[in-house]
Amino acid sequence: MNLSNKKVLVTGSSGFIGENLKTRLIKEGAQITIFDKRNGDDVKDEKKMAGTLKNNFDIIYHLAGVSGSAGSNKNAIESFKINTLATIKMLALVCKISPKTKIILSSSRLEYGIPRKLPVGESHPTEPNSIYGLSKLLATQYALLLAKTQKLNVTIFRTSNTYGPHEKEKFHGYNLINHFIDLAKSNKKIVIFGHGDQLRDYIYIDDLIDAFILANQKIASGKIYNLGYGKGVSLMEMATLIVEKTGNGNIISRPWPQEYKNVETGSYISDIRAINNDLNFVPRTTLVEGIIKTINNY
Repeated sequence: MNLSNKKVLVTGSSGFIGENLKTRLIKEGAQITIFDKRNGDDVKDEKKMAGTLKNNFDIIYHLAGVSGSAGSNKNAIESFKINTLATIKMLALVCKISPKTKIILSSSRLEYGIPRKLPVGESHPTEPNSIYGLSKLLATQYALLLAKTQKLNVTIFRTSNTYGPHEKEKFHGYNLINHFIDLAKSNKKIVIFGHGDQLRDYIYIDDLIDAFILANQKIASGKIYNLGYGKGVSLMEMATLIVEKTGNGNIISRPWPQEYKNVETGSYISDIRAINNDLNFVPRTTLVEGIIKTINNY
């Protein structure tokens, strides 16, 4: 997909995914505008968002939101205000002000809740067990409705756990590998709740950005794609690998705190056949390779 001179808006650009996306877009020659709270922008500010959208962007990557399942349950109203209502208003404004704009909507595997079977395909029932998952699902459903009724050109990603080189920062919940690497590099304890035998699907940041770029194809319009590596690795195996490759840190097991146990979804593996068939997407970075790259670029 040629992005040279394309006008691109990135909301939530200062987050882990946003920073990496901006780097890639600049490399591709895109003209980037950012809408981020670090610059004083508020996605809940409908008037400011409307003014920004008058630039008639070719593409909008909507990454802004609040994350964290346990945290969302403590602050449900704010989660719905940002993840749901602000997103809904933005999508409606796009239809009104800039209807030809392509929207890439970043969502989460947590829309599915506890998997009934593995791997999880896009047709799996959506039964979120957290406010976070529900807040994202509502926005997703509205986007699909606009795609059908107003021809909104939108593609939605339900992503699994993303990781990769990053600036050391406060743990945000969704990049567990980054958090564990930060702990190990500082020779601190890595805490695993329970036995750590639940499987997770981890996708390296460069692979995720590849998919975000591929989504600008016409065939992706109006569709949801699961975005992950397509294989499961246990939490204990992942943590053990990090300790081995860093040469630091140690793993301890603790009982589940109730607030985390309430939102735990168990094992998860993405079925990525749809994105492979439509966009020819194949993740290139194995977990071992990705962890080594992350450690070496720490």
